[in-house]
Amino acid sequence: MNTIATLNPQTRRNLGILFTMGLLFWASLASLLPTLPPYVKSLGASNQQLGIVMGSFAIGLLLFRPQMGRLADSRGRKIVLLIGITVAAIAPILHLLTQSISVLMVIRVFHGLSIAAFTTAYNALVVDVSPPQNRGELIGYMSLVNPIGMALGPAIGGYLQEWKGSTPVFVLASCLGVVSLI
Repeated sequence: MNTIATLNPQTRRNLGILFTMGLLFWASLASLLPTLPPYVKSLGASNQQLGIVMGSFAIGLLLFRPQMGRLADSRGRKIVLLIGITVAAIAPILHLLTQSISVLMVIRVFHGLSIAAFTTAYNALVVDVSPPQNRGELIGYMSLVNPIGMALGPAIGGYLQEWKGSTPVFVLASCLGVVSLI
């Protein structure tokens, strides 16, 4: 942790902003993990359809990751990061706007774009911002956004769904994405 104290203020600020964005991003995605399957089932999905809806996220991730890498190299990491966060802010609300299982599959593919863009740009930005002599250590610290967000998100989403139902969870996930953009 001494490494962070030795960084110049601008680098420390940039890494702090990135860390906060990452934490909000992962909490947004993870808040839907325990809540989306019951929601999809409530729309009348079979177990097979539920699996396809949930797996469609990975399809989007795999389809878009190469393009996001090329875009990050050609147009910059920030635009790709913003694409990922914007999709993370929009997709949860789109889930609420449909009652169609097939449309949900398409929305999940779209939502997969968020992780393809965000993770590509986030990791590249951490490397770009980190001084070479501390890069490995800082990558280690900065990668903690994933497990922390993945721990907080389901706890918050599950609690909120139990307390108020599915709609507030999707709104929360969207709001976390919007705050991350800010």
